[in-house]
Amino acid sequence: MDILINIPIYILLFSTLYFEVFVIVTYFEEVDQFTLIPSVPRDPETSPSVTIMVPAWNEGRTILGTVDSLLALDYPKDKLSIFIIDDGSTDDTLQVAKTFEHNPQVRIFTKPNGGKHTAVNLGIDNCTSELIGCLDADSFVDPKALQEIIPFFDNPEVMAVTPSVQIWKPDNLLRRIQAAEYMVGEFTRKIFSRLNALYVTPGPFSIYRNEVFEKIGKFAKAYNTEDMEMALRMQANHMKIENAHNALVFTVSPKTIHALYKQRVRWVSGFLKNAFFNYRFMFFKREYGNLGALTMPFAFSSIFVALFFYVLYVKNIFTFISVKYLEYTALGFHFGFPHGFDWFSVNLEFRRLIIYLLFFCTIFFVLMGARMVMRKFRISRDMLYFLAFYGFIAPFWLIRSLYNLLTTKEAHWR
Repeated sequence: MDILINIPIYILLFSTLYFEVFVIVTYFEEVDQFTLIPSVPRDPETSPSVTIMVPAWNEGRTILGTVDSLLALDYPKDKLSIFIIDDGSTDDTLQVAKTFEHNPQVRIFTKPNGGKHTAVNLGIDNCTSELIGCLDADSFVDPKALQEIIPFFDNPEVMAVTPSVQIWKPDNLLRRIQAAEYMVGEFTRKIFSRLNALYVTPGPFSIYRNEVFEKIGKFAKAYNTEDMEMALRMQANHMKIENAHNALVFTVSPKTIHALYKQRVRWVSGFLKNAFFNYRFMFFKREYGNLGALTMPFAFSSIFVALFFYVLYVKNIFTFISVKYLEYTALGFHFGFPHGFDWFSVNLEFRRLIIYLLFFCTIFFVLMGARMVMRKFRISRDMLYFLAFYGFIAPFWLIRSLYNLLTTKEAHWR
């Protein structure tokens, strides 16, 4: 029986380790692409025209700062337009937006509530610029962000560019965990861009060529993850997506565990459903490059792998507790400290050795992500919180997302 249990465990451990080592090797092969040197400002005359859309539903508390950050972008004012699109808000979002109505760079639209994708599509219908971007109304851009993104479009094959999305002012334990998670996410996103395997263009400040929407259509509802579906549709049509890791964008993250749970259920459910129902034809197909051969299958299966090991971990904890309880019941409680340390007492059983390697790979991802965002190697509390707690909270939204996939139940925005 133990053999039957150990075989799938070893297979899953080896496949996970293989992928993480592959990511690390890719990093060292492409290390020159991870430079932290800012791009050189462009000649205003050669800068392409850009329209940034701000779809908003009940974002009265944050939209003012969002638009102010766009107006502060280091970019020629005559080449930058901002569309604020009120999606039938029931708070003061439209009233706050109207404070910008006399600014020549800003246009304001309002429509009945129909979802984020309908708001963005309204903006696309009214846009004539060469490049089109989107910024969620709870996010803020660094003044240099657009200047960091634009040079990637000098390559005519690049159809979209994603930024480095980070957490805005992490002020509690949960947000600090997310801050480290987002740093890791940026590191892997940059790796995926080198493999031409990005499968999401985040709502905060992803920039597209206008022709993308002319060729493959506008945004769809896509299980409330329209930015993910658009990236997958682009990849299915062999359109290149790049990542500008120096282009910093900050987003207001969930403050409570309930809000985080709902957000992540929507994200993971959307990925599972988009991948399985709409784009599973890309799985293991060489014509879709590294995305189809490696990234998508691994991302899809990793959710099941994570849950498998979480269940196994919980089972081992209960087994350990029950054994210790029986020992203490029979022999009584004995308190004391171990005398000395013996390296031969370290458990180097092969399965545990693989787990140790996986853990060190994760630490490497955290450190490299922090270096990319903070511009230096630095160990912070955020990293420690992430390593200590993330593995215990993530399985809850993974379980619910898997349930949503199996029952076709839809995850809601809020």
